[in-house]
Amino acid sequence: MNLRISDKRALVLGASQGLGAASAAALAAEGVAVTLLARSAEKLKARVAEIVASGGRADFHVADLFDRAALAPVIDDPRGYDILVLNAPPPPPVRARSVDRAAWGRQFEAMFLNQIELAAHLGEGMAARKWGRIIAIASTSVQEPIPGLVYSNALRAALNNWLKSLADELGPEGVTVNTVAPGAFATERTASLDAAAAARSGRPLAEIKADGVAGIPAGRYGEAPEFGAMVAFLAGEVSAYTNGAFIRLDGGSSRGAT
Repeated sequence: MNLRISDKRALVLGASQGLGAASAAALAAEGVAVTLLARSAEKLKARVAEIVASGGRADFHVADLFDRAALAPVIDDPRGYDILVLNAPPPPPVRARSVDRAAWGRQFEAMFLNQIELAAHLGEGMAARKWGRIIAIASTSVQEPIPGLVYSNALRAALNNWLKSLADELGPEGVTVNTVAPGAFATERTASLDAAAAARSGRPLAEIKADGVAGIPAGRYGEAPEFGAMVAFLAGEVSAYTNGAFIRLDGGSSRGAT
């Protein structure tokens, strides 16, 4: 399928590994010029080298989503971007009863405020050009809270609802705003969560993984390129009528009807 986006520019957050890296690679494979943003220069250089070796176009910007000043160069880039993939650093586990205002404020900055500023600002440029795609990497926790991942449960839900409002505003300007909610994928993040669960319970890691897969009708963890393919599809010209959607990509593990 020709997605007809080979002349576009994209900014992908959290693109040094996992689902962000897979999203950047999938867009680059469609001919998009991709800027990868993350905290690790070493990892970013490696991802860019992989994309270039495959014939793609890519560069990178080192920034921490917790640091608003570090984001200024991409926010103020006069060229703008046609495609924005939002992706916050995975927050640490915390109990709902743990109300540390400073910790909540820090997560709120990275997972909500800095992302909505990026989306709102870059979205204005997209609207002026009458074409754009904003795609958020979220989590199924938006609809089905995950025990222990309270920051994610609360702040990703807030971001999703803000994005739905943004979709209403930008839709008439040729800009779509959609959210993709991954379940369990075979990424560094999932590996760390499985390892932590094994350490807490004293059970073998293989048993923890087996328990996780048992709740997925597809019978396995997802592969990162499968997620990247969905992001690329939503960025394509063929997805112009998909707007304000919340798409679960979880192998069927979510139990809700919507």
